[in-house]
Amino acid sequence: MADNKISTISKIYAQALMDIASENSSEERFKIQLEEILNVLNSSEDLNVVLENSSISISKKLEILDSIFSNKIDKKVLNFLKLLIEKHRFKELNAIYYAYTDILDKKSNKKKVEIVSAINLNFEAKTNILFKLEHKLNCEIMPCWRVDENLIAGLTFKFDDYVIDTSISNKIENMSKTISR
Repeated sequence: MADNKISTISKIYAQALMDIASENSSEERFKIQLEEILNVLNSSEDLNVVLENSSISISKKLEILDSIFSNKIDKKVLNFLKLLIEKHRFKELNAIYYAYTDILDKKSNKKKVEIVSAINLNFEAKTNILFKLEHKLNCEIMPCWRVDENLIAGLTFKFDDYVIDTSISNKIENMSKTISR
């Protein structure tokens, strides 16, 4: 699970975009279009340099955005990109995307959970864990499975601001702290 730092301003812009998308039930479509935009930007370092360069005029940057995206994305998404250029916030597009997906996940009752185990789990074990976790958290789980042999045994769950550590290594560490007091 990527640990992305999302600024308050990115969350505000993401919420504004979500509000616009919600008007036409376009939330998922806007997410897909943002992914496409980020893919284009990630594939062209030159484009990023131009769009983030303060010595290039805003009008020239807006022309560039129009020429690349005008027939490929929703007009409202394009206008949103232009607003980011005008407000000198374009470099925050990646963080805005992650904030937007977080808002969309909450709205869709989905939760990203990093599940760490000491060994590779088989399909049946993963399915059982997901079933119990979805029942406990009362939402759809989007798991990110990881293996950490240092856990010895047990599982660690990371979501939102929570960490639930049921690993043997954590229990040993806690006993060690208790004994050393």
